[in-house]
Amino acid sequence: MKKLLILLFIVLVTLCFAKHDDYADFNEYQENPTFENFLKAAGGYQEQIDSTYTANLMLAYLYNMQMNQEIKVLEENLDSLTTRTKFSYANLLLELGKLDESIAIYNILNADFPKWSCAWRHKGEALMKQGKMEEAEKATLQAIETREDHFDAYIQLARIQKELGEYETALQTLENSMQYEEADHEDEVCDGEVESLKAELIKLLEKH
Repeated sequence: MKKLLILLFIVLVTLCFAKHDDYADFNEYQENPTFENFLKAAGGYQEQIDSTYTANLMLAYLYNMQMNQEIKVLEENLDSLTTRTKFSYANLLLELGKLDESIAIYNILNADFPKWSCAWRHKGEALMKQGKMEEAEKATLQAIETREDHFDAYIQLARIQKELGEYETALQTLENSMQYEEADHEDEVCDGEVESLKAELIKLLEKH
C-alpha cells in the first residue's frame, strides 16, 4: 500500500513538472536514500521554488522521508542514546503525535531518574493528549513533587483538573502556581494563558 501511494505521488509530480530532470533527484533519493542524495535533491528543489509551489511540496516530502529515517536510527539505537538525547527524542515523538512511543521512553527516564521533574511533566502531557486524565494527573503531580517551583507543571495540572471536572481544585492550583511564575525561564507558558484558563474556570464554577 505504501509503495502504491509513493508511486501515485510520483505520477502526480511527473504531471506537474515539465522535464524528467525535475524529479530525477527525488527518484534517486528514493532508490538510494543516503544523506548525500537527500542534500542533492533538496538543493535542487530549493532552486526551483516558484509560484507553483510544487518544489515546496517536494521538499516537504523529502524532509519527511529523511526525518523518518533519522527516527528509525534513534529507535534502533535507543539504549545507546545519552540521557538528554533520549529525552529530546521522546519530546520529538510527543510533538509528532507518536504518544505511545514517547510514553515508553518517558517511562524509562522516570525509572532511571525518578527525581527528574521534566520527564514526569512531559509524560503527563502525552497522557493528557491520549485522554488518560487520571494517569496524566498522577504524572504531573509527580513533576511538582520532585520540583516544587515547576511552573508549567502547575498550569498543565490545572488543565487536567479542569477536564476531570475538578474546577475548584484547578483554580486553587492556578493560584498556587503564581508564586513560581518567575521560575518559568523557558517561557513554556504563553502570555495570558493563565488568565484565560482562570476566567474559564470561574465561568464553569458559576454554572455549577
